[in-house]
Amino acid sequence: MTHRQPNTIPGNGTALHRSLVIAGLAGFLALAVGGCDKKLDLNSLPQGQFAVVDTSYIPVYPILTGFNGPEDILIGKDQLLYVADTRANRVVMMNLAGQFMSSRSIIHPIAVAQDSRLDLLVGAEIVATNGDTVGAILRVHLVSTNADSAHRLEVSPIDTVWKELAHPARRFPGIAVLSDNTYLASRTGPDNSSFIDPDSRVMEFDANDKFITPVPAFATGVGTGIGNINFLTGITAFPNSRDFILIQSSEGVAYGALWMVYQSNADFVGWLPRFDPANASDRGTDFIKPNRYLSPQGVAIDPSRRDIFVADANLDSIFKFTSRGVFKAESFGFAGSGGLMVRPTGLAFFSTILYVLDGEQGLVLRYRLSTDVPR
Repeated sequence: MTHRQPNTIPGNGTALHRSLVIAGLAGFLALAVGGCDKKLDLNSLPQGQFAVVDTSYIPVYPILTGFNGPEDILIGKDQLLYVADTRANRVVMMNLAGQFMSSRSIIHPIAVAQDSRLDLLVGAEIVATNGDTVGAILRVHLVSTNADSAHRLEVSPIDTVWKELAHPARRFPGIAVLSDNTYLASRTGPDNSSFIDPDSRVMEFDANDKFITPVPAFATGVGTGIGNINFLTGITAFPNSRDFILIQSSEGVAYGALWMVYQSNADFVGWLPRFDPANASDRGTDFIKPNRYLSPQGVAIDPSRRDIFVADANLDSIFKFTSRGVFKAESFGFAGSGGLMVRPTGLAFFSTILYVLDGEQGLVLRYRLSTDVPR
């Protein structure tokens, strides 16, 4: 496959070394809307103009190819690369150079995470005994007592640790493993009319896969509050922490990304929003500007800088924020990626490399800050 090289911006040398990046999204809206099904309200998007900056993300070659509608990507604690290759019905294991190592047939995997025991947790589907295809959480035991199957994805034992037999339309688009190997699973589905058991919830499990409780910090259903959830798309945890970021479609809600911090004291145990528009000092925070996103599908964290990346599939864009929730000028979209990125559906970060999963093209794109490129 021949890859397109980055475009050249007149007067600025090689593209992306001094590329145009997003201070807002209005400047390349015509490109973004061309691939979207719904009309956008210009006033709902971050305001600003194009900015030319010296620090920008530039592509790392080669591009990794050969996937079919992939939905999630993970750099594991074992420093291997995992892709939920959704339409191909498999999870793929590669090394960081992109060399294929093994794969495992799993029905429609859409989320993959790894705990400190190196087990994979996969949000996928199974076929129930009645013939229904239902959402499930699978545990893949990569490290086992059998030396012949240790870290061989194609033969590792798999357990089904949760399945939605009574609600076959539910799915698990995100799993976040916390510092003690407990984990959170974002569950979504078409029916949120039930007050008792709506489809969209964040579910907490212990390290042995026992369901604990739905996280009570969220109110399921349409609304404008910071804790309202409707159609969840992913979740990721901060390294060595119980804090996490939850992402969701903007349909029916004001906030597409929710940053939650864990508190435990005499008065309260649980999660609260990092930023809350009910607090006057938080209202101007970039991270919680209402209607910033359309369809965020991926989220990743740089563990050293504590920067946060959110991929919006419908806006063909990567938003970047500081650990204080400040929008960063290195954010980029279709124009600023040299036309390489079309529909980002997953993100991962390792060392200085940002991995962007393009679900439409079936690619893994890699980017590095121009200031991090070896001279």
